[in-house]
Amino acid sequence: MARPAFKPTVTQRRTVAIVAGSGCMSHEEIAISLGISRSTLERYFAIELSEGAYAARTSVLSAMYRSAIKGSAAAQKAYLALAPRLAAPPLPKVGKKAQAQAEAPGAHFGTDWADLLSKPHKLQ
Repeated sequence: MARPAFKPTVTQRRTVAIVAGSGCMSHEEIAISLGISRSTLERYFAIELSEGAYAARTSVLSAMYRSAIKGSAAAQKAYLALAPRLAAPPLPKVGKKAQAQAEAPGAHFGTDWADLLSKPHKLQ
């Protein structure tokens, strides 16, 4: 006799989204807490492990922000302690010729030519 197909409950789905959103438990640990295998977790809770986790984190951050705006010093400190993940502005692209010209004045440093090229020469 075969085992009956797994059917996740609404409560399990919510729990997986909340726990995955916290980032403090691995998929293996979440599966163990639910009494299922990791492959079953990833098969039946894929949306909760990704989109649901981000939705849970977004809800918590929104609540923290609202508390901070209302004057909660603890919420303000916690919110400001979060490091924003902003991308650095891209560096301007420089062509090969411009890059070679920029590097040319100091190209001899660290080579056998450094002593010869660093000294002023008199034309005879």
